[in-house]
Amino acid sequence: MKPIVMLMAYEVALTAVYQALSELNLQRPQKARIPLSADTELIGNNGVLDSLDLANLILITEQRVSEALGIEVDLTEDDPFSSETGHFRTVHTLASHVSRLVDR
Repeated sequence: MKPIVMLMAYEVALTAVYQALSELNLQRPQKARIPLSADTELIGNNGVLDSLDLANLILITEQRVSEALGIEVDLTEDDPFSSETGHFRTVHTLASHVSRLVDR
């Protein structure tokens, strides 16, 4: 894939993740909202998501990608929940993973 197309896929993926987190934030008190930053740790020692948040993040992100690009992605493949190597470590790692799935 050409670099410009990869960047576009990443931007679409990042937007989808931010939209999903924004929806999750609607259910949280102001002080407990998830920061919309590429560096936000989603799972692991400093992760901001509990298991229900994570399940919702997966579903909403998959839906947003489908709406934006018209393709289905499965965010649960390839050991995504490892806190060290998984796709859900940070917003950036998740968006990067989604952009690779879009590239397939």
